[in-house]
Amino acid sequence: MAKFLLQDAKVTINGTNLSNNIKSVELSLSVDAQVVTAFGDGWNSRIAGLKDGSVKLDFFQDMGAGSVEAVLYPLLGTLASVVVSATSGTASATNPTYTFLALVTEHMPVAGAVGDVATLSVTWPTSGTVVKAVA
Repeated sequence: MAKFLLQDAKVTINGTNLSNNIKSVELSLSVDAQVVTAFGDGWNSRIAGLKDGSVKLDFFQDMGAGSVEAVLYPLLGTLASVVVSATSGTASATNPTYTFLALVTEHMPVAGAVGDVATLSVTWPTSGTVVKAVA
């Protein structure tokens, strides 16, 4: 897959596909840089520490049964299984799927001003390994 427009991303939370209510997804992965500089060194030396991640999701709110509010509200304070891929197609080398647990640390059931589309944004930290599948 070459350059592409992100227009068919897939996001499932605890097995429920909420893609049709998500307008933006960001999966961010990082690693701590640990300084291992010794006396007499003229430059800092570093090694990789622990890996970390977070997922940011921007939803169009939906209060219907089995939709955004019904899925997210009960998860507050728990670990949720999240699966993210760039397209809704099958996992492959050109469409990897990322599976992980996220700690649901926040939820915003109502947000917006008069006349606005009802939306909500959350950023949740990952918990444990983020698994990348290509098949």
